[in-house]
Amino acid sequence: MSENTFTQKRIDKALQRTSDFWNARSSEPMVTVYNMPSYRQEQDPDRMVSMALECIRKDAAGGAEEILPCFWPDFGTVSTAAIWGGKIIPAPPGGCIHIEPFANTVADLAKLKPAPFEKTDYQRAIDLYRRVAKQYGGTLFTRTPDFQGPMNTLSLVMDQTEMMCAFYEKPEAIHAALDHITDILIEYVKRYIETIGREFVVGNIWPFVSLPATMGVAITQDYMPLLGPEAYAEFEIPRLKRIADAFGGVWIHCCGVYEQHLKTLSNGNFKIWGLELAYPQMKPQDVYDIFGNDIAYLVGVSPDGEHEFPNIVSYAKHLSKQPCSKGRFWFASCNEWVDARELREVVKSGFGK
Repeated sequence: MSENTFTQKRIDKALQRTSDFWNARSSEPMVTVYNMPSYRQEQDPDRMVSMALECIRKDAAGGAEEILPCFWPDFGTVSTAAIWGGKIIPAPPGGCIHIEPFANTVADLAKLKPAPFEKTDYQRAIDLYRRVAKQYGGTLFTRTPDFQGPMNTLSLVMDQTEMMCAFYEKPEAIHAALDHITDILIEYVKRYIETIGREFVVGNIWPFVSLPATMGVAITQDYMPLLGPEAYAEFEIPRLKRIADAFGGVWIHCCGVYEQHLKTLSNGNFKIWGLELAYPQMKPQDVYDIFGNDIAYLVGVSPDGEHEFPNIVSYAKHLSKQPCSKGRFWFASCNEWVDARELREVVKSGFGK
């Protein structure tokens, strides 16, 4: 019978399942379905705390065995870019937070100076986590504020047209800026993790997988689709390797087309725990043919694929008939998006066999 509170026994069981999955001690797929943390990007800290507590208690009452009591400190995709300046643009109704670039020319890159840690979203997340944890009163996990990779961060810090032209006209300036950004990302994320406690940080604010910081970090690489293989290999891969080596490996999120980079990633000489694959932009079988069981796979359906597969359950049924279904798959979603029981039944019967 499922428990309706997050007892330590329930937490330990979820952590053991998570560890067995990542370390390939079990071929059983993972399914984590949370209630949508609707307080994400909430600007009122008091309201964020109260909504987070309500969401955690609702998750507990749902009884799912593979989820953890967790706080999502999501302040938008701008958290890593805001370290370097730029004007934050508040979210419009139903929209998301944006940021105006700090650097409009290559010359502006020389002026990049990071804000002190205490003035960043990392400190903001620590303060909110402590408030939620104190009121919750039990073991509580959290995630990193949106961990955008070096290239993603630079693309938010700098005018993107100028940045892309500089790949060819001033590559040394781009390399220097990316190195500087990577230095600070490693320093600040390490400080964040050590302050919270490595065992309590379990991934990025998306996707809803659990990757303990004792093993690695989850990072966004959404600029991959805009780069050719040569540019990605030159400008991002060396910095991604630095981050992976610093933390023990990376879980990579990208919701676009990046098949052109699969060989580069597979030959990158750093630990990749898993890849996120959105259909129809990415085909799991094609990726499995390259990586096999060396990594895990998170799959989903983008709006472009919903005419073919209206939800993740229908897509899971399709994938279960593919040879790649014997790989290590993680399905993550929200109760608002999917029938969790139906998804679990389809996944458990069709994957990892």
